[in-house]
Amino acid sequence: MRRFWFLPLVGLAWFVGGCAPSTTPEAPQTETGQGESASTSAPTRLVFAFQKQSEPGQIQEKAKRVAEKLSRELGIGTEVLVPTAYSATVQALIGNQAQIAYLSSIPYILAGREAKVEILLAEQRKGRTDYDSVFVVRADSSYQDLASLKGQRMAFTSSTSTSGYVLPYAHLIEKGFLTEKGDPATFFSRVFFAGAYDKALRAVVDRQADVAVVSDYTMEGDRADLYLPAEDRAKLRILYRVPGVPTHLIAVRGDLPAEQKTKIREALLKLAKEEPDLFADLYGAASFVEVQGDSHVESARKALQATGLSPETLVP
Repeated sequence: MRRFWFLPLVGLAWFVGGCAPSTTPEAPQTETGQGESASTSAPTRLVFAFQKQSEPGQIQEKAKRVAEKLSRELGIGTEVLVPTAYSATVQALIGNQAQIAYLSSIPYILAGREAKVEILLAEQRKGRTDYDSVFVVRADSSYQDLASLKGQRMAFTSSTSTSGYVLPYAHLIEKGFLTEKGDPATFFSRVFFAGAYDKALRAVVDRQADVAVVSDYTMEGDRADLYLPAEDRAKLRILYRVPGVPTHLIAVRGDLPAEQKTKIREALLKLAKEEPDLFADLYGAASFVEVQGDSHVESARKALQATGLSPETLVP
C-alpha cells in the first residue's frame, strides 16, 4: 500500500462565474429543448469548466473574461465553472454539466473512460506541446542527482498532476530507483501531496520537504511569478528534468455537432491569437494548436501503466 498523505478533495463544490447561478447548472438545453438526450443538436448555451490550478477564486474572474469573449465570438451564451476539485471538472464533462473543459491529461483520460470526449486544442509552450517535469531542491542543498535524493522528503504536487506526480514517478521506475509499480516511499523517507504547484515549492522553501516535483513553467518563464515570488524562487534550483509531459488541453464532449466543435475551436484560436493574455493569465500558456486524436496524452497513458496507477483513484 502506498503510504501517502492526501490533502482532502472537495466533492463537487463550485466557484461559478459568468452568468451561471450559484448552484450547479442543469444540463444545457439543445435546440429541441430536451437537454442531453438531444445530444446531436447544438446546445443553445455552453458551459466551460476550468480545472483547479491553485486557489479557484484567483482564476474565477479571468475565466469569466474568456467565457464572455467566447460568447461574443460564438453568438450564444457561455458560462464558466471553476471547481474547487479536479474531480469536479471531470464529472462536469461526463455529466454534460459542461461541454468544454480546460484540463490536464490524467483527468482527460479519466473522463474518456466514462464519456465520449475529444481533444479540441493543446497548449503550446515555447513551440512545444510538451514540457518538462522538474525536481526542485533548495539552492543551498548538496543534492546533485536523483540518486542523492534517496532517504529525503518528497513533496509531490497532487495525485492528479502529470508533471507533479505521474511522469516523475514513472521516471524513477525507468531509471531503476524503484521497481515496476514500486512504492515511492521505499526510496524517499516521506512522501506527501502538497496540493498545488505553489504549495509544493513552498514546502521546499520552508524546509518542510527536501525536494518537490512541479512543471518547469512554475520555475522558469515570464509567468513563474504566478506560482512563487522571484525572491522565493531564488532560494530554489532545478536539480533534474523529465521531458515529455503533455501540455494542458481543451476538450469537448464528443456528442457536440461537428460544426459547433469547429466554431468553438476557431473562436478559441482567434482569441488566443488576438488577446493572448486572456489565457496566459489563467495557466501561463497563451498559444494553442490542433493535435491528432489522443496521441497528445500517450506519454501519460504509458506512465500510468508503468506505475500501476489508475485514473479512478487519482481523481476521486
